[in-house]
Amino acid sequence: MLRGFVAALLGVCAYYISTLDLTLPYPAQRFKFDAIDPATLPLDNSPLEGVYASNEILRKAHKLFDGVIASSETVTVSPEGNLTLVDKYGYVYEAEPAAGVPGAVFPNEWALDLPAAYYVGPGRPLGFHHDSAGNLIIADTLKGLLRLDRASGAVEVLTARVSPDAAVDAGSPLAYVNDIDIDHDSGVIYFSDAQSIPVYPDRETGTFYDTFQSYLLGFIGGNVAGRLCRYDPATRRTEVLLKGLWFANGVALAADKSYVAVVETNRLRVHRYWLSGPRAGSSDLLIERLPGFPDGISRAPDGNLWVALVAPVTGLPKLLKNKVARFLLAYLPAWARPRIPRWGAALKVSAAGQPLQLLMDPDGSHIAFVSSVTEVAGRLYFGNVRMNYVSYIDLKDVPPQHAEGRQEA
Repeated sequence: MLRGFVAALLGVCAYYISTLDLTLPYPAQRFKFDAIDPATLPLDNSPLEGVYASNEILRKAHKLFDGVIASSETVTVSPEGNLTLVDKYGYVYEAEPAAGVPGAVFPNEWALDLPAAYYVGPGRPLGFHHDSAGNLIIADTLKGLLRLDRASGAVEVLTARVSPDAAVDAGSPLAYVNDIDIDHDSGVIYFSDAQSIPVYPDRETGTFYDTFQSYLLGFIGGNVAGRLCRYDPATRRTEVLLKGLWFANGVALAADKSYVAVVETNRLRVHRYWLSGPRAGSSDLLIERLPGFPDGISRAPDGNLWVALVAPVTGLPKLLKNKVARFLLAYLPAWARPRIPRWGAALKVSAAGQPLQLLMDPDGSHIAFVSSVTEVAGRLYFGNVRMNYVSYIDLKDVPPQHAEGRQEA
């Protein structure tokens, strides 16, 4: 009888919850649970077979600055050939090739300059690149699109909202600037605004701005408000090119500048927004049904693209079909939520959207949570959104592929 009473009580509670117009918990307390179309849930990921077959290539990767650099989501190379890293606290580090550097902190790899060279202030830097003048353009989730003058250390906010006379979303704030790419000829910056739920300080420690909690609540809450934007430094105008993305993430300009690619993380796909040609001003899909959740995207020297697959697809999206389950997931304490499995993965994709090669550490025992890929001088450098290291692999350690996508032994 007691079991029946408890079941009935739970049923009543579930019905009651389903009728309420509920808000999300901190840090999304101003946002409601939006309706989610089940057809848009990431339930149709590609299996790990064929070109996506599981492998252990990333176990050959080398960790850099383990325990020193706290979650630099991106790794880039300065015009002088040094590595540039920005940690989750807003500190900018540079590292020189260690050969011949006395007392190098990381001998035979890179000599990390300590303490940090610059500080960009409170917030959470994510994607960043050097512009044609060598300054650092940073996507900061709190402050907006930033420029760090590497000569003076001055930080300028380039934009924090859409221009008031823009054709789309005029005057709207940029809540979660995520990643960028730069047209070095024109200086135009393409960037993503991930969602309308902003990033707040980590609730437990307050020492950094926690992107994951905001991301997760955007996922559970159905916050389909991501945008691809463009900032022109010549006119200081900010415009929205594409909207309605379920967590807009990595951004990469095509080698011929015909389109700019933007990752839509929660739908396991990458869009193309066409900049020139007969399709200019329209968008389509570059690739979909990815085998994991995509994060950063970057252009390789050969014109192809690298996509970081930050985490595998689990059963969690199935729970989002039910409003009661979404409510419970949102309000569960962090320790009680389903854990994200560890893995490391990066996918090479052709400029036309054909998957070419998947590099993996299938259980994340060596390299996990890869958030960006930068190819330079025969190496792939991997940013990391959760771990306190970055990493790289020499391309000579990556096996070649057959034309049909199978890797040689």
